[in-house]
Amino acid sequence: MGNIDRFERLLEDLLEVSRFDAEVAVLEPVDFNLISLINRSIEDLELVAKENGTKIIFTPYSEDLQINADIRRVERILRNLLNNAVDHADSKPININVEYNDNDVAVAVRDHGVGIDANSLLRVFDRFWRADPSRSRIRGGTGLGLSIALEDARLHNGELEVWGRPGQGAHFVLTLPRIAGNTIESRLIRLEPKDYSL
Repeated sequence: MGNIDRFERLLEDLLEVSRFDAEVAVLEPVDFNLISLINRSIEDLELVAKENGTKIIFTPYSEDLQINADIRRVERILRNLLNNAVDHADSKPININVEYNDNDVAVAVRDHGVGIDANSLLRVFDRFWRADPSRSRIRGGTGLGLSIALEDARLHNGELEVWGRPGQGAHFVLTLPRIAGNTIESRLIRLEPKDYSL
């Protein structure tokens, strides 16, 4: 990504942040297939994942999962989570899991890379914060992606949470109501990943 592209992305992100701060960000909900959206997001990042020596693994129960939400914002959350996972996966696989019921849907993105320490967990969603500024970054982000993802989730009355341990990777769990305007009733995916062992 060139400097002009980075600058344009930073401007877009700053405009979005200002909308959240001014409380003028609005949802534009439509009906769409969440599985198709996840697959498209994975396809768009496959080349970058391959260059980083990692693979994104997603095997949904069904190919059709209809939800009513702001597709642009949900796609942005997914792309931010996947980009983050690819950047920190350390050439290990990334797993995506989806669970749903009549009211809620949850999407988890699990990497097995460098992980996150306890202090960093408190700051992951802070604007412009980086876990390790000295870490070599092939692709430059704006430092706003996860912050905006959290705001997008909460605009849907949803939640975005993170688990991590140094050397054990990270686990981001997005929970949304299946119909925009509803509230979430349950946490369908446990934050501590099943594959984690002390």
